[in-house]
Amino acid sequence: MESVFDQRRYLIPFRSSLLPQVFTDTLVIGAGVAGLRSAIAAAECGEVIVLAKGELSDSNTAWAQGGVASELPESPKGDFEAHIRDTLVCGAGMCDAPVVRRVVEGGPARMSELLEWGIVLDKDAQGKLAVGREGGHSAARVFHAMGDATGRELAR
Repeated sequence: MESVFDQRRYLIPFRSSLLPQVFTDTLVIGAGVAGLRSAIAAAECGEVIVLAKGELSDSNTAWAQGGVASELPESPKGDFEAHIRDTLVCGAGMCDAPVVRRVVEGGPARMSELLEWGIVLDKDAQGKLAVGREGGHSAARVFHAMGDATGRELAR
């Protein structure tokens, strides 16, 4: 049974035509990594507005602690096959193999892009990017930022 609190009530008649209107070429809903990357791409073609349910810094991406698993542009091609195999095994039959292949093979270009944009990833004692082996990975290919703040740095 619906209570009085479940009913929508207005103190004045609600007419959307009286509300201010905002126009843009592209409206991106969501301020996580996917929304932000989409906004960057869309900005090449026109004006973009990013709509978020709260502060832009309060996305799930900003809270993500895990690293970014990717080969680097200089990685040998054979590393792709191992990465794809690791992902499919850990996915326990729930992965779409062609999508996994596209994501893994596109990783080095996205890593280059992030590095060009100024992402600050952890470095080892020699000043090179620190790379670790985690989870179901058969090789070291996981990069972190500020230890466990990779998502926050990625969104920045």
